[in-house]
Amino acid sequence: MYQDFDAILAAAQAMKEKKTVCIADAASEKMLHLTAELLRRDLCRIILVGDRDAIAALAAAQGVDLSAVTIVHEPDAASVGRTAVALVSGGAADVYVKGKMNTSDFLRSVLDKEVGLRTGEKLSVLTCYDIPTQKKLFFLTDGGMVVAPTLEDKAVLLKNAVGVLHRMGIQRPKVALLSANEKVSPGMPSTVDAAELCAMAARGELPEAIYEGPIAFDVAMRPDAAAEKGIVSQVSGDVDLLLVPNIETGNCLGKSMAYFGGAQTAGIVIGARKPVVMSSRAASVRGKLTSVAWALLACQNN
Repeated sequence: MYQDFDAILAAAQAMKEKKTVCIADAASEKMLHLTAELLRRDLCRIILVGDRDAIAALAAAQGVDLSAVTIVHEPDAASVGRTAVALVSGGAADVYVKGKMNTSDFLRSVLDKEVGLRTGEKLSVLTCYDIPTQKKLFFLTDGGMVVAPTLEDKAVLLKNAVGVLHRMGIQRPKVALLSANEKVSPGMPSTVDAAELCAMAARGELPEAIYEGPIAFDVAMRPDAAAEKGIVSQVSGDVDLLLVPNIETGNCLGKSMAYFGGAQTAGIVIGARKPVVMSSRAASVRGKLTSVAWALLACQNN
């Protein structure tokens, strides 16, 4: 069980095989702070892609020693993503990380038909939350990429997310398929989808996990709420993964946990051939560090 972000970092440090991370457009103070932390913790090998002179100047100004880092010189801002992702798709790196480049440009490189990381499957965002009041980390999909998932999309989101949790050693994750209540109603499509997903799981069409839904957020998180409603649950109070019905729910829920609950967050993009870290440029170095460590765990056995 991963209790907090420190547990993710410790697990990544304990990996027997050292992986390689490629950072696209790395000439920024925050990305060099991240590089310094990755080096200090000896988490991975590092390739920085961008303007070599700008990277070197920033590193010198911050006192970051890049002697153990590979720098691939790409001074053209329009080409930096394509150059970086080609290294990942070509096998030189295992994890692809966004530096200071624009998100849409970064995603364009991930989806590049010639050198990108597309698989034909839908990409999705898996977010991890470390909340001081909770006994362990939990995960949420998808609050960042898939706007209004269909039933088929939700099955893909679950396959993507549960596969990552398996690779992290969570062999039978507890999955809550969120809706507004527990009663299946045609007037609330998310309840119908949740019931069908549970039926798919029973038929062996989804990865090994304990799936429950439709289930409201309070019941998923509070055993007393389940008891009050007369619901017998295997996941209540011990959820590993929340599947939200749409991007608005995921976005608002995630931001509420950060604002009201003091949650730290980390996130990765999954469904590509290699794990992708697309943290906001405004994200903290700690959040970026944990996201990279998590991505390293996610590419085990790949």
